[in-house]
Amino acid sequence: MPSPSETRKIYETGSQLMPEIHQAQDWPYEVPHIRYEALIWPPHDVGGQPSAPQIFEEKEDEEWENNTYITCEVLGFRGMWNAEERRRIYANDIGLTLYYGFPYNARWIWGAAKMLVDKRYVSLLELQEKIGEIRERLGVNSERRGHATSNISAGAQTKFTTNTGSGKTGTGNRPDYGPKAPWEGTGQIRPARFKVGDRVRVKDLPAIFYTRTQKYARNMTGTIAALTYPDLLPADEAWERYDAPQDQYYIVRFQQKELWAEYPFENDTLQSEYPDFWLEAAD
Repeated sequence: MPSPSETRKIYETGSQLMPEIHQAQDWPYEVPHIRYEALIWPPHDVGGQPSAPQIFEEKEDEEWENNTYITCEVLGFRGMWNAEERRRIYANDIGLTLYYGFPYNARWIWGAAKMLVDKRYVSLLELQEKIGEIRERLGVNSERRGHATSNISAGAQTKFTTNTGSGKTGTGNRPDYGPKAPWEGTGQIRPARFKVGDRVRVKDLPAIFYTRTQKYARNMTGTIAALTYPDLLPADEAWERYDAPQDQYYIVRFQQKELWAEYPFENDTLQSEYPDFWLEAAD
């Protein structure tokens, strides 16, 4: 545990990091529609939360960063979560303070821990105990004594294997993938509805919590430039809907002048990737 003086510094630092509330809005009829639209405008993976431009600096990944990536992908390979869910957790659910305070891979592992607890693969107390056990093994904060050691349980009791769904805290409904490699698709691939050259419109769905589909592309018409790949695993598999098909992804090309007001260049285009369910045939 931190010393009293260290505790004070932590609280003071935390208070400085908190987003400032400029004006409370307690009267619904005083919230104009444009503000409502801005409030529910969800972040997407092209930048996450709003931020000023940042300088990109290439660096070698540290070992813990590589381990984080592998862990999160393996959790996805076995249907515990999918990319959309993962991005929503680390870009939206984490909150602004931790989003801006944590490095990129720290947000990933925070999201993985939250998912495991929320879906009851482990209990919160078991997770806390395991982190405490690792800290003690590594000698973290070993000079800080004076508080009783954890006695949450005699040891974490949750045991599960992700290819059979036999965990005590899971539902047990997860299919047995057998010897299939984890990166192979796990569901039926839905046939592609569009081909290269088709004109499509991006739907304007009320995505409240998270979406990869940019706001500026909603209701805009573009051309299918390429068919990329189907979902590695069905989007709904993370919610134990194992009969859900894998959706096809497409690259859609837009004319920049149609996306932005007063765009000056006639021939510039922008390409972005969308899953099948976000697209509809243009009239």
